[in-house]
Amino acid sequence: MLGLRARIALTALASTATALLAMMLLVGPALRERAVEDNRETLLVKAALMAHVVDGALAAGSSSGDIDAIVDTAARESGGSRFTIVAPDGRVLGDSAVSGDALAHLENHRLRPEIQEAIATGRGTSMRRSKTVGDDLVYAAVTIRGARGVLGFSRVARPLRGVERDVAQLRRTVGLALLLAFGLTAVLSFAVASSVARPLRTVMDSARRFAAGDLSARTRVGRGDEIGELARILNHSADQLQDRLTEIARERARTEAILSAMEEGLLAVDHQGAVLLANDILVRSLGLRDFAGRHYLEVVRQRDVTALIEEVLRSGERRAAEVSLPHARRVYALAGVPFPGLEGAAHGAVLTFHDITERRRVEQVRRDFVANASHELRTPLTSIRGFVEALEDGALDEPATAQRFLGKIHTHADRMATLVADLLELSRLEAGERPLDRVPVSAAEVAEEVVLALQPLARERAVEVSAVDAGAPGIETDAEALRRILENLVENAIKYTRRGGHVAVTTARGGDGNVLVTVEDDGPGIAAEHLPRIFERFYRVDKARSREIGGTGLGLSIVRHLAETLGGRVTVESAPGRTRFILELPPAP
Repeated sequence: MLGLRARIALTALASTATALLAMMLLVGPALRERAVEDNRETLLVKAALMAHVVDGALAAGSSSGDIDAIVDTAARESGGSRFTIVAPDGRVLGDSAVSGDALAHLENHRLRPEIQEAIATGRGTSMRRSKTVGDDLVYAAVTIRGARGVLGFSRVARPLRGVERDVAQLRRTVGLALLLAFGLTAVLSFAVASSVARPLRTVMDSARRFAAGDLSARTRVGRGDEIGELARILNHSADQLQDRLTEIARERARTEAILSAMEEGLLAVDHQGAVLLANDILVRSLGLRDFAGRHYLEVVRQRDVTALIEEVLRSGERRAAEVSLPHARRVYALAGVPFPGLEGAAHGAVLTFHDITERRRVEQVRRDFVANASHELRTPLTSIRGFVEALEDGALDEPATAQRFLGKIHTHADRMATLVADLLELSRLEAGERPLDRVPVSAAEVAEEVVLALQPLARERAVEVSAVDAGAPGIETDAEALRRILENLVENAIKYTRRGGHVAVTTARGGDGNVLVTVEDDGPGIAAEHLPRIFERFYRVDKARSREIGGTGLGLSIVRHLAETLGGRVTVESAPGRTRFILELPPAP
């Protein structure tokens, strides 16, 4: 493929060559006509000169031989022209090409075209083939006048090949001049093409860099013509494009920051249902992958969500719904609104996913708490009321029965007091109102104290309790809170362990210097389906057994909150015949 410079130069050369060829075609015939005309004028001048040479001899009545001699002498000095003197009646009196007897036998020349024109106008010319010399000639004749009128005619002839030589020479001269002009044009064409192509190449290089994404490229062409203007326009366009892209990138960064900071998930689809956008929190919550450009039915496989999208796309109005996603274990409040599409396209839809899982959980916990608290309080209250009514109905008159009823009332009152105390403790923990008194503490010593304090209960239930220290480091924590945690765990273990069983409290060093306190028993164990909810308030694995041993259902919930308050955590592992609670506390700073 030819470059721009070559195309410009070849175009200029082709145009020049076409113009010069047209000039040659137009000028060629004109050159020949001009050469013939110049020869005619020259021959007329020679004929007029010859007329002056012989007019005296003609006026004196000289013989044909004398006139022929004069003509021959003049012809020798004329450089190849043929001279002829014709009498008024057409007889040839002298001819430079014929002499002697042959002159007398020449045809009468009065009817020759140039002679006829000379008779009519005083001068005449013609071109034809001469029978005398057997060649094509150009003729010119003038009238010779004297005092007595027309004395004759002076005619000069020249071979046409001489004229053709002159024309050829003139054509060669003109052709050489045109060839020289063509050469100069070629040089100038390449020079001009280079001066145009070089800055255009610079502009093209910059344009290629722009197309490749390098908007820092600039075209430096110091010209004041159209090319310079093109370079300036290109540079200005690049500046504007750079500014626009920078602004778009800034707006995109702001949008992404806003979307990333949103607590709600966001999903946008176009009018055909192709997913345009999903923010990070929605991607993480729903586990979306490769969603861009795919249809929402492939991305969100949940009937309620897709139904809401379809409704917004169909109606173009705001729609709302509450959706539970079992696979994600989340509950979302959905709000869908239309958003305008591109010019001429239908509207798309934007959905926001507001996670209300925690709110629904808290509401459920609140409902369960109210129901459980009411149930836990109603049972002892009902019992107390029943015993009081029995006493009022006459049981007071039976001292033994009255004493037994009062003992029952006292037991249920203690249970209510314990329940209310646990509720108040749990409320303070959840509200963060329980102050911590962090001091250096030995977890092994606290465990030993708890075991000693609960030995009477263990002996009563025929359960062996032991404390083992496996090298637990010292920690800085609230000793009372730690003691309360261990009391709850160890007391529960004793109560739920069969007679003759064993409860072991072990303190040890965990990873990263943490302290691990393990409370393990060989009781019946906890079924796997109960483990996730074991630390919930009022949650009991065996409700009848719990009430029998006097539990409130709040102990493990208090343990969990106390552990979190201390910066640690509590977990549970269980299998048939073994249950182990693990308390992990951070090391001393």
